[in-house]
Amino acid sequence: MTPWQTSFNATPGDSLPGPAPGRSHHWPDMFVRWLFGGTAEERAAREVSGVSARFQNICISREAGAGAGLIARMVGRRLGWKVYDEELIEAIAHRMNVSLDEVRTLDELAPSVVQDWLLPLREEYYAPQEAYLDHLAKLIEAIGRAGESILVGRGANYLLPRESTLTIRVVAPMRARSIRLAERMGVSVRTARRAARDLDRRRLQFDRTMHRARSNDPHNFDLVIDSEGLGLEIAAEVIARAVEAGRPRASGPSVRSSIVEPTAPPERPAPTEMPALPTPGQMAVTPPSSTASGPGENT
Repeated sequence: MTPWQTSFNATPGDSLPGPAPGRSHHWPDMFVRWLFGGTAEERAAREVSGVSARFQNICISREAGAGAGLIARMVGRRLGWKVYDEELIEAIAHRMNVSLDEVRTLDELAPSVVQDWLLPLREEYYAPQEAYLDHLAKLIEAIGRAGESILVGRGANYLLPRESTLTIRVVAPMRARSIRLAERMGVSVRTARRAARDLDRRRLQFDRTMHRARSNDPHNFDLVIDSEGLGLEIAAEVIARAVEAGRPRASGPSVRSSIVEPTAPPERPAPTEMPALPTPGQMAVTPPSSTASGPGENT
């Protein structure tokens, strides 16, 4: 049993409240506290009046085995933000009342054209994936409104406002990703390489089908980070500092003013003017010396 399920089941009085306006269901209070880090009133009390921070959320797209999940956890500890990776799957499984393994089979799986045609005829077969997509979209939007959250994958960067979301793409060479996946899955590097390619293909197809976007296009992200070149710790620090740089400062110098501006090079002294040369008419004629020798004296 997961931690949020324990807290949810521990208080029988926290039943489902009435439906929110325009919605068919409402999240339980205990579930909201686990999911968003407090109730709406508690989150509103933590907000500071005035200018808000530049980035309210972080969305991390990733290549399989690039270590995006580990980087997200490091950034979450650094900023004190909540991370949503496997937590998204747990929440959807709870709402759908199915097992985690069943939701994992639907996770980031794009619906096919054939499925769209057959859905009215075989709704009992395709309804779980439709329910997964519906819960995923609503859950990501709710997390985005709560703020101070880090979402890993699942097209979250295409659902949240771009202007207030720091979007990251974490990549790494195939060899490094295969080694990391092989250690995590307990398989050979060759098998892990095939798994990485399959996962990459599945995620690319999911973003292309659901959001009409290419997740491997660097123009869709604020930062593209090579986790192998930088290392996981430095990559997490880069993301955390980007968020901190966008926070408002009540007092003290701004980030721009705190940077030491380069001093201008000293001005060169003006070149001294050369004295004007006398004109031929002004040149003085020197009289011959009286001691000069005669024409034939040295012959």
